[in-house]
Amino acid sequence: MTTEEEATVANPYRAAIVGRRDQSRPLTEEFAAELDDAVAAMNAGAWISTTADTFFAELTGHVTTVGTAAEGVMETYRTAIEEQPEQVPPNSWQTHWRNLR
Repeated sequence: MTTEEEATVANPYRAAIVGRRDQSRPLTEEFAAELDDAVAAMNAGAWISTTADTFFAELTGHVTTVGTAAEGVMETYRTAIEEQPEQVPPNSWQTHWRNLR
């Protein structure tokens, strides 16, 4: 182990971002699945009327919007994680980031 490796610790800020990403992913996937189920039900004829047609158009628009937002969130997490080093000096801001206000 080099002196530099000895002088670093796992980056807790990066770990927090990874943790939040991992908590967010199932929620976005579950929500997308629920919307997909609603679209499938409508496609199967669960509700047929002019009101249903309007609802379906809005629903599919929301599916697209939510999918784009979910992808954006995961991309934001990915970028934030990649920008953080895995190891940081013990006195770095990342080691006490929760205390910064």
